[in-house]
Amino acid sequence: MTSTNTKAWRNRLMVISIAMICIIPFSFAWYLAKNPHLIQDRQKTNKGHLITPARTIDYELFFQTPVVGVENLPEIKGHWVIVQIVNSPVCNESCKLTLQQTEKVRLLMSKDIPRVRRLLLLSPEAVPDSTQEIANLYPTLLMTGLSGDLRQRLEEAVGGPLRDGMVLLLDPMSNVMMWYEPGTDPYDILRDMQRLLRISQIG
Repeated sequence: MTSTNTKAWRNRLMVISIAMICIIPFSFAWYLAKNPHLIQDRQKTNKGHLITPARTIDYELFFQTPVVGVENLPEIKGHWVIVQIVNSPVCNESCKLTLQQTEKVRLLMSKDIPRVRRLLLLSPEAVPDSTQEIANLYPTLLMTGLSGDLRQRLEEAVGGPLRDGMVLLLDPMSNVMMWYEPGTDPYDILRDMQRLLRISQIG
């Protein structure tokens, strides 16, 4: 092959290479645009339902109907709070199981335990004996009544009714930013919280 032919061949290769460099990214972008689920599935690393935008709940709504340990209730301010919902007058077996699981999550936070609080939102019809039993079992657990105003704000945040065993996550700025279905694996909650506290400088 002559030097002229070699030069022409190299030029053609260069033109083809430049064309491929231009075409491939656009082709890939077009493919992703036609199949957005490929990106969404990879980006969805959180296990809970992310609330976007997060809903701010006035702390005063949590203080309207205190139940047990009134003096400790303000601890929720400036902390990450794992919130559990109880609609029934007594804490049934499902409620007790969720309490055990959220306590496990808190303990497994290790060095970040001081940044986390747990809050139990009780039905206005809560039976005092049942409430006191819970307080005795979990001395660090904060409890308050689920007033009508608070229920409304939380239901607006999650986009539906509050169910027994549902767990919500409140950030240190009092934003409800994530919620979990009843029966969610506690390790899913743990992984979300570990990731959030690792990247967060607040609380």
